[in-house]
Amino acid sequence: MTISEPDFASFLNSFYDSTAGILSANTATNYIITPQMLRGTALVDTLQNTLAAFEQPIGKTLIMMEDDLCGMFQPKANKEHLPLAPFINDGKLHIRGMEAEKMLMLPLIMDFTKSQSDSDRIYYPSRSEDKLIPYLNATLKGIKEYYIEHPDGLFEFYPFLGIATEKHSMEYIERILDENINTSHEMHAPHTIPDKPCYGIKIYPPLGFRPWPDNRKDLEKNRYLYAFCEKHRIPIITHTDDQGFRGVSADDAWAYTDPEAWRTVLENYPEIIIDFAHFGKQYAIAARSRMQSISARLKHHPDSPWFYSIISLMKDFPGVYADVSFSGCNPSFYDELTQYLHSLKDSDRELISRRILFGSDFSVNLLKVESYTEYYAILEESPMSDEEIIAMAETNPLSFLGLKEAEKSKRHRRS
Repeated sequence: MTISEPDFASFLNSFYDSTAGILSANTATNYIITPQMLRGTALVDTLQNTLAAFEQPIGKTLIMMEDDLCGMFQPKANKEHLPLAPFINDGKLHIRGMEAEKMLMLPLIMDFTKSQSDSDRIYYPSRSEDKLIPYLNATLKGIKEYYIEHPDGLFEFYPFLGIATEKHSMEYIERILDENINTSHEMHAPHTIPDKPCYGIKIYPPLGFRPWPDNRKDLEKNRYLYAFCEKHRIPIITHTDDQGFRGVSADDAWAYTDPEAWRTVLENYPEIIIDFAHFGKQYAIAARSRMQSISARLKHHPDSPWFYSIISLMKDFPGVYADVSFSGCNPSFYDELTQYLHSLKDSDRELISRRILFGSDFSVNLLKVESYTEYYAILEESPMSDEEIIAMAETNPLSFLGLKEAEKSKRHRRS
């Protein structure tokens, strides 16, 4: 949520890659650069709009997000997806005539920690630097600012702590988990930050995290993390599309990100709770040119092989989930997902429908939509039924988080 944390030197270094990797990473069709983006000032306007969010302090972005849902901004470029009234009014979130009194937000705190550079191509090589704790502190500071500025706000924050185990010692990992991961599974009091503020783990393979590494020392650290999460039922969210911010080559990033790379983890820790973010969306032509993908497109189903890998993992392991973040920027994604679900036999459709989570990937999703409001409008206009939206946005996330619910307050009663 802030541009000050990413390691851009590592990102640039990752482009020493095969020609195919260079051409397909972050430039794949329909990821960011689309024909529409190349018209007039569209690309520049989109980048400026995105940077406006990333360049400001996190607290201002959190306040901006709620202000947006309250109707305090007006669309500039895209007026196709507009709600009839602001999503937040009368102190509640309204969508399709349903109401919500609170919104649980899961800030994903990335671990952009730098490791000592072994590059001999540059005069000033990178030095190791722990960037996780500063990012965590900046996020908590932003949450406090939101709570002060919006004392009656709907947002309640349950952060996920990023850990790049390959860049830290075992002692560091043990300490960071012990000091920051909340294992109580209780909802905290409104507008408060508990002493242990994080309720889950964020994994980002494109930066170099291997789910089951060959290196014995790295595997030992990963196994400690998995055992901790399984023992305390701490949920994990892992990045699962073939684009994004890389710290390794495209080929390595795809190998580490592939959902099947997690099968060995799940076989060894079958009770782990893990969400595959972005539902395995693949943009690279190489992935979408397979026969399976071509057949899926003819049926108007999702065409990414990783999507079907995640479905297979859902069937094999009880704690596997997937979310629609960023993928939900495209209305066609909901069309394809709905068509696919309706093509399944009842038992499979019920199982998968219980594992789908709503997510936004804000502020990154501003590369595809103009605003937070537009992202919600696309969901509201989708062919998903009201019951499917309630499951995706309330029932399933609470199950994934393992939170003990406070007193029921008819969050989705008809207005």
